[in-house]
Amino acid sequence: MNIIYKHVPVKVISLDELREKENDEDESTSFEHKLGAFCEMDTESIGIRADLSRLFKMGFFSTSERRALTKKLGDFKLNPTERKAYQRAVEKLKNYYTKLCLPSNK
Repeated sequence: MNIIYKHVPVKVISLDELREKENDEDESTSFEHKLGAFCEMDTESIGIRADLSRLFKMGFFSTSERRALTKKLGDFKLNPTERKAYQRAVEKLKNYYTKLCLPSNK
């Protein structure tokens, strides 16, 4: 069975014309959002992941702690030893960031 496709000629239209057309129909959401060309960046989680990557490269965590953090970030279930390693890693992170944030008494 052969499928016959209908050839539709491409119509070139600017994004501004599309916005005007969309605004006439519905003003509640932006056209870029419906089109999928708009997304909000979660800069906080990007920053956290970049910091963790930097700490991984520095050798701040042991291999078991690094594995537990990676599994936890990936929403995988941790076994009891990985949970303990994860708790150690979280404690290390708390200590690391509190030392960075505390003002020095120099």
